Amino acid sequence: MQKRLFGILASVAIIVAACGGASATSAPPASTEPGASTPVESASAPAASESNLAADQTLNVTAQGEPPTLDPNKAQDSNSITILRGLVRGLVYFDKDLKIVPGLASSWDISADAKTLTFHLRDAKYSNGDPIVAGDFVYSIKRLVDPRTAAPYSYVTSEIDGAPDLLAMAGQDPAPSDATVQAALDKLGVSAPDDKTVVIKLNTPASYFLTALTLWVFVPIQEKWITSPNATEAGNYVSSGPFVLDSWQHNTELTLKPNPNWWGDVKPTLTTLNFFLRNDPTADQAAFEAGELDMVQTPSPDIQRVMADPVLGPQVQQIPQFAITYYGFNNFGDPKLKSYKTPGPTANKDFRIALTQAIDKQAFIDATFAGVGQVANSFVMPGIPGYQPDLNPYPYNLDAAKASMAKALAALGKTSAADLGKLKFGFNTGAGHEPRVAFLAEAWRQAFGLETEQIGSDFSVFLTQRTAGQYDIARDGWGADYPHANNQLNGLFTCGGGNNDVQYCNKDFDALIKQAAAEPDQDKQVALYNQAQTILMNDAALLPLRFGTTTYEIAPYVSGITATGSDSVSPGELFWETMQILQH
Repeated sequence: MQKRLFGILASVAIIVAACGGASATSAPPASTEPGASTPVESASAPAASESNLAADQTLNVTAQGEPPTLDPNKAQDSNSITILRGLVRGLVYFDKDLKIVPGLASSWDISADAKTLTFHLRDAKYSNGDPIVAGDFVYSIKRLVDPRTAAPYSYVTSEIDGAPDLLAMAGQDPAPSDATVQAALDKLGVSAPDDKTVVIKLNTPASYFLTALTLWVFVPIQEKWITSPNATEAGNYVSSGPFVLDSWQHNTELTLKPNPNWWGDVKPTLTTLNFFLRNDPTADQAAFEAGELDMVQTPSPDIQRVMADPVLGPQVQQIPQFAITYYGFNNFGDPKLKSYKTPGPTANKDFRIALTQAIDKQAFIDATFAGVGQVANSFVMPGIPGYQPDLNPYPYNLDAAKASMAKALAALGKTSAADLGKLKFGFNTGAGHEPRVAFLAEAWRQAFGLETEQIGSDFSVFLTQRTAGQYDIARDGWGADYPHANNQLNGLFTCGGGNNDVQYCNKDFDALIKQAAAEPDQDKQVALYNQAQTILMNDAALLPLRFGTTTYEIAPYVSGITATGSDSVSPGELFWETMQILQH
């Protein structure tokens, strides 16, 4: 299955303002252009009402491991984000169709030049009872872009006036002084004229910026909270979302409870939302079958068995995701980037091309994902404008792969791939990646005699090591934070980008991304993103393998689930507050 193609995205309101030449006021129940989603109820659940609700409103799910951080400005991984979606909310949010709807901002105005956004806050309180005020958004955005915070997602602020100067300070040696940073922060284009008004000034009419504001990194943050000791631990956490952090037994279990001050129209029916943190898909599947979990992602080795099972099969939901499985060729060795060291063989383009040409992607999906998913030959995903189904510069071809490898070895001064030694191949353990890493390593060994050192690490350790460029090849994946090509390309592959794990840098690529972000015409904008993606794929900076379809099992008594392509760990995780437990 594929998502239908998005129309003009929810952020079209900015473009209309730019083209119309008049001030635009936006206070809609939802944005005017739809996204795409897959709303589902659990397999056999009828519509819930008070009469058929269970007395015990406890939902047991998995976060697939310990979240590295619940600091909204610093989170970058799916484990953390799936929990944060219950804890925090920002100025705007998505509805079930991924349209932009009011969040903590009840309305907003957009200037005629589409470069000034003015948000009007509703009356709302944090979980601690304090009012949510405009200054908390200003503090949060400044903290996000502050190079001393070292936030992986800081690059999403790049269209804010003054942000590029701060982003350029990241990784400088020597580091800029506190006074220099503060002077730049004072010039940042975010302000709070009063407690109910947030003003964001952009340096370009970025057509996607309103959509970007749905991200967890843009939520309000109290300075007195986040700077207090153990701020993100249970009992201390200050929530702006529908739930509060009730308990956190690290690496074991984390529990959310309803936020008594939640301002949203839909109040949680769930009284307890338990996340198990064991990072063991096999154990999670066993727990679901034993009735200890109410929803689970089916591990790939179990998919065919589960679908054939007369009890489990009817509980299966297969939901296409805005997600990609890929492997990064790291160690480009660019001294301008965040982790410089002597370039390894993956810095050679022909070497990367050879590795790409040696992989039968459909065989990879069949062997390690039970045949579920779609072959990926590019990065922008199906259902997102800019998806290029015919972009495949280096298809599977062993003869071509061997020719590319011979060319690479000549440039590297080696007579055989074995002379390169063992390439460091990194992945995070406990999430089913071992057979996928083994598939790729064996394909390269058979094709070239290339040896790899397969290095498995705990997820939080792996994230740090991957970012630092400690691997030649590393497992990676990306789920769309918002459905726009900018989110797929900017920051992941722009020079020095916060999520640029492969440390790729191509100035022509960067120029096209910048040009596309400011282009108000949607067709021209997509064409620019396509040009940029073509450069990226021609450079073979990464090995795209699979666009995701996630197989879930959902107990029939779980109701109120609205799954979307933006879910990453659990179906319907954008809307934990709507879920309910039926009598069973």
